[in-house]
Amino acid sequence: MLRLLLASLGLFALLGVDRANATDSNGLRLLMLSAQDMNTPQTLLRADVEIEVAGPQGKRTTQAIALFAPGKDARWYWQSREPASRALVLGSDRKVLEQRGTTTQTVPIGAAVDALGIAYEDLSRFIVDDFKTWQITDESADNILVGMHPAVESGYVYRAYTFDKDKTVPTKAQFYAKTLSNLAKLRLDSDHILVGKKWLPTTIQIQNYVDNITTNLKVRWTQNASAPPELLAPASFPATSPLAWDAPAGTATPAAASSASK
Repeated sequence: MLRLLLASLGLFALLGVDRANATDSNGLRLLMLSAQDMNTPQTLLRADVEIEVAGPQGKRTTQAIALFAPGKDARWYWQSREPASRALVLGSDRKVLEQRGTTTQTVPIGAAVDALGIAYEDLSRFIVDDFKTWQITDESADNILVGMHPAVESGYVYRAYTFDKDKTVPTKAQFYAKTLSNLAKLRLDSDHILVGKKWLPTTIQIQNYVDNITTNLKVRWTQNASAPPELLAPASFPATSPLAWDAPAGTATPAAASSASK
């Protein structure tokens, strides 16, 4: 009887600790603002990406370059090697200038990126004000799961993010399309490294359940990257040339960055 009483008291004590450490609404907003800051570059940031796509037609590989510009407008550039295409993503405007050959067209941010099983929206930065009605659906000592509805134009009706509390980065994103019961995609971020003061993933996997496609991206990040300013300006983007495919000198690798941060 005494053991049962002590065990019950211990359980109540643990529950009390959990309640005391639970994230409240103010704490949740601060965490998400920190996540927004973590994926907002301080200078032009380049990502050299090796892509493997596995789907009903088999496996294929290709390469891409992404440039993420500093600033609140969440503007970024995408360049695919095969098939050759380029795009300027205007995050705040929720639209994309997409170029194939000499033809440039405007598409929504939810448009598909070639046949890679992903959309421009899937790779865009996390911005707190793009969402409303945040709700904590699960929480542990290290992670917190938050569901939210888009407050801007989106290809999804609902998202659920799992945030790492320590690094304040999303490690998992669930994308629901059309209805709250239709899980369309799952994005998993891992192998984070410090690039400057930002924790960035070097491995990204996106599972597209609708098209039965799994896309794996291996990313090498370069801080303080250089690129023609015309490349990131909507008026001049169509006339610019593609970036060189050789990765810049000094590109960080996961091993080098991990050892440097210790």
